[in-house]
Amino acid sequence: MIEAYHLQTPWPAEWWDEIDSTSLEAQRRALRGYVGPAWFAAKAQTAGKGRLGRRWISETGNLYTTALLPLKEMSPEIASLSLTVGLAVRDVVVEVTQGRVVPGLKWPNDVRVDGAKLCGILLEAGKADRSGHWLSVGIGLNIAFAPQIPDYKTVSLRDLDPDLMLNPEAMLDQVDRCLRYRLIQHIDRGLGSITKDWSLATDQWGQSYSARIGQSVVSGEFAGLDPSGELLLKQADGMTVRVSAGDVVPLGETT
Repeated sequence: MIEAYHLQTPWPAEWWDEIDSTSLEAQRRALRGYVGPAWFAAKAQTAGKGRLGRRWISETGNLYTTALLPLKEMSPEIASLSLTVGLAVRDVVVEVTQGRVVPGLKWPNDVRVDGAKLCGILLEAGKADRSGHWLSVGIGLNIAFAPQIPDYKTVSLRDLDPDLMLNPEAMLDQVDRCLRYRLIQHIDRGLGSITKDWSLATDQWGQSYSARIGQSVVSGEFAGLDPSGELLLKQADGMTVRVSAGDVVPLGETT
C-alpha cells in the first residue's frame, strides 16, 4: 500500500493564496509524474471538491489541503484509509484544544461535533503512465468559520473553542504529524487496530441511518464495522446489511 519509509519525516508543503482545488492540483502533479509525498495547501479554493462530486465551500481562514502519496499497488484496503485519516484529524483537534473539543467520527469520513461537520475528507487514487500509482488525501478542516449549507449542520473550531489561536499553516503541521502516525499504525498493526480505535471514537452508536446501495435504500441501527472497515447496519428484522460506499444519513433524512 504505502511504503513505511515515506512516513518517517514531515512531508514538504506548497502553499497558494488561492487555487481551484488542492485535490485537482494533486492529480495534475501525479499525471505529470510526481507522486510525492507532499502537501498542497491553499488559503482559499475556487472549486473545492467534496465527496460524490459535491462542491466544497472554501473561504479564507480554514485549512484546505491535499496530501499526495505514492502507492506500491492498488488495493481494496485503500478505501479503509478514510477511517485512518478521520482518526488522525480527530487526534489533531483533541491535541490543539487540549481536550476541550473531542469530535466524533461518522462513517466513512466525517469528523463532527454534536452532529455538525467539522472536517471533510476525500480520498482519490489513480495510476500515471510513468510514475506508478498514487493516492491523494484531501482534508478540509473548519478552523475559522463554518460554511452555511442548507439542511446541513456545520461547525468550526472557533465556534467550539473561541480562545484557540491557530492559523492554517500551524494546523497543517499538526495534521502532517498525526496523519503519518496513524498511517504507521495502519501499516504496522493492521486495519483491525484502526477499526478498533475508530469504533471507540465514533458517535454513531445507538443511532439509526439510511444508506443507498445501488438503486435500493436500506436502513438500520449502526452496528459497527466489519473487518474490512465497511459499515454494518442492523435492520428491524434483525438482519445485518453491509454498506461499502455511498451516502449514510440519519434515518428520516433524504439520501
